[in-house]
Amino acid sequence: MINNWVRFLLNKAIEIIASLAVLVALSFLLLKALPGGPFDNEAALHPTVRAALTEQWGLQDSTVAQVSKYFASLVRGDLGVSMAHPDLRISTMIANGFSNTLSLNLISLVLVIVGAFALALLSQRYSGGLFEKTVDQLMITFISLPSLFWGPLLIYLFGFYFNLLPTAFLTSPVHYILPVLTLSLRPMASLVRLLKTSLKENYRLDYVRTAKAKGVEEGDVLLHHVLRNSMIPFLSYLGPLLVGLLSGSFLVEMLFAIPGLGGQFIMALGDRDYTLIVGLTLFYGTLLIIVNSVIDILMRAVDPRIQEEM
Repeated sequence: MINNWVRFLLNKAIEIIASLAVLVALSFLLLKALPGGPFDNEAALHPTVRAALTEQWGLQDSTVAQVSKYFASLVRGDLGVSMAHPDLRISTMIANGFSNTLSLNLISLVLVIVGAFALALLSQRYSGGLFEKTVDQLMITFISLPSLFWGPLLIYLFGFYFNLLPTAFLTSPVHYILPVLTLSLRPMASLVRLLKTSLKENYRLDYVRTAKAKGVEEGDVLLHHVLRNSMIPFLSYLGPLLVGLLSGSFLVEMLFAIPGLGGQFIMALGDRDYTLIVGLTLFYGTLLIIVNSVIDILMRAVDPRIQEEM
């Protein structure tokens, strides 16, 4: 079994490195396909200066040459400097914006998981009643409408109409309420429906009837038996959930004027800041690939059936 785990972890490490290499190469290819370049909007630049900048950044080189140079700098642990802001290193810019993005996504993730488990368990506990029907209707509403709808609606209602909550920046705990709700409502609704389906399926199995026949209380059956066997679908959904939160935070950061990585990415696209775009893409890709790999490892550790396939 130990040898199987060592072989699996080594293969996973190789997959991560290969995926990141492909991600960087694709980023360069897509940037080359975009119209315009980093210095096209600088109308005041003399053609000689423009040519010198193009040569300085190696933009005249082939895509293969540019990718090779970038990989060489990555091996040295260097993400380069921003084309639009040559006095700033990419690593510094990412570090400056990551704190807001991280705090926003972590709080949203906690709200999604805690809220979804609470609503799903209570719905199962009071199955068929008014509570479950109300939760179902709310979750359908949340799923049907994207963050692009909830964000402006929450800003208008609580920021302007009732004047209860701030609508920009993250300077205090209260400032997190509206952006976290905007980012969390839809993924929480999807997770509630997934957990409810899994709980209902497990609740009908023989081991539940056996536990009830032995006199185990309803709440203990739900928490200690049914919930444990419903964790596999949750873990399988955790990867897409994190991807959805990270990608959704781009829009939320723009709506609430939050200085995070999402705003940097949009700014970099507008400036055709190739080094910042690739650096942010690599950073996000690394986060997502590592998270999905950790989830894959957890699923194999939790489910004996998957371990047998190793």
